[in-house]
Amino acid sequence: MPVDTTTLAAGAELTDLTGQVTDFVAGLTYGDLPSTVVASAKLFTLECIGHMVAGLRQPVGRLVAGYVRDMEAKAEASVLGGGFRTTIAEAAYANGTTAHADELEAYGTVAGTGLVPPIAAGLAVAEWRDRSGSDYLVALVAGVEMQGRLGLAGPGAPDRGFMGFSLVGPAGAGVTAGRLLDLSPTQLRHTIGVALPLGGGSLRGCGYMAHVHEAGVPARTGVWAASLVSKGFTGCPDYLDGAFSWGEQFAAGGRGYHPERLTENLGAGFFLDSPGSAPKLYGSCGATHQSVEGLIRLIEEHVLAVDDIAAVRLLVPPFAARVAGFEEPQTAEQAKFSIVHSVAGILVEGVPELPYMAAFTDEAATDPRYVAARRRVELVIDGSRPNVRGFDAQSVEVRLTDGRSFSTTVEGLDVRGRDVNPLSVDERIDLFRNTVRPSVDKATAEQVIDLVMDCEQHSIGEIGRALVAHD
Repeated sequence: MPVDTTTLAAGAELTDLTGQVTDFVAGLTYGDLPSTVVASAKLFTLECIGHMVAGLRQPVGRLVAGYVRDMEAKAEASVLGGGFRTTIAEAAYANGTTAHADELEAYGTVAGTGLVPPIAAGLAVAEWRDRSGSDYLVALVAGVEMQGRLGLAGPGAPDRGFMGFSLVGPAGAGVTAGRLLDLSPTQLRHTIGVALPLGGGSLRGCGYMAHVHEAGVPARTGVWAASLVSKGFTGCPDYLDGAFSWGEQFAAGGRGYHPERLTENLGAGFFLDSPGSAPKLYGSCGATHQSVEGLIRLIEEHVLAVDDIAAVRLLVPPFAARVAGFEEPQTAEQAKFSIVHSVAGILVEGVPELPYMAAFTDEAATDPRYVAARRRVELVIDGSRPNVRGFDAQSVEVRLTDGRSFSTTVEGLDVRGRDVNPLSVDERIDLFRNTVRPSVDKATAEQVIDLVMDCEQHSIGEIGRALVAHD
């Protein structure tokens, strides 16, 4: 559609970035998707479903699911593992929140690598519309492409404290939902114009329940926006262009806004197939993982007993301390955002079975064993590092009771499971099994694995029915 010049300031350049991106994501077909992208989309979906189910065991997951259940809203889509159905918007909200509740969600270095909003939105709408797995995969890839390009274009926004999920997730969820609702390219423009201005979030929510539902809110926003647009609702159709565009509003400052990245090499590859999103192995903020990884490496390389470690010294960049700096956590949410506590958990439990979850409960946060272990951990901020959103190097030094010391540095995201040291497909499926083991029986877990990994032969609604039948 032509750019609506009534929304542009005088003299603004008519680049129509909005149209180029929406035309691309609207035109994708299953045949356009490389096998690597299809495989990634399935694995991330399987993992996300596992976290939705496991997240219901978390305090915030139980609270949000109970809140949605009490609405007694129209039964359209499942709260996965919750044993009930609700509207597609509320299902996306509840599932998006529970998927983030165990802090094991996919993540990366830029906004858009958090995949919960488009997955939660896609599962809800696809179940309601009884769409095939192939339809869901195309819609998911389209939504991830949308939010990923926003993240690449606007690195300055997270530097200012915006939360990646909340910042770009409304657009990713809106595009995914819109594709499953068969919206036209013009309608997808309006969906972005309705959903994206409502994004934002804040890193100040880290350590509190508000942080968790910042994955559910954008999932709901995207579904809600696409649903309204399907009925004729309108939003700014060129919100990525001109004066007061999304980038100018949200990404000014820090590393700034780079609108050319919205369309750079569009169609030459897919965001989901590039280094970026990867599963977590440790149920805590990603900024804690380098220190956890470093301590585990030292223990394994030098065959150390945790009782022989007298002290641990951590050297971390300012951003890590800013976002995960709770030194005396009192709740599960604060424990997940505590580098000191995450490392102390290894001193209590030893090298954990994956995923590492034992330290991140309300009980562990105040357990005298963990409190005592935290006294053995010193956190030092490396002021020479830039204070920007990212995962810079962290160093770990252990001093033993016999006077010896060992140290290591974990560069960037050089942690197990990331692109530099990825898990195999079988390892990721096993991780799903471990994640859901306390919540569902083995037969149900295997059924969900089959439904997702061979989803082209199934409808997405079968997943919800499998988990409801379990409940």
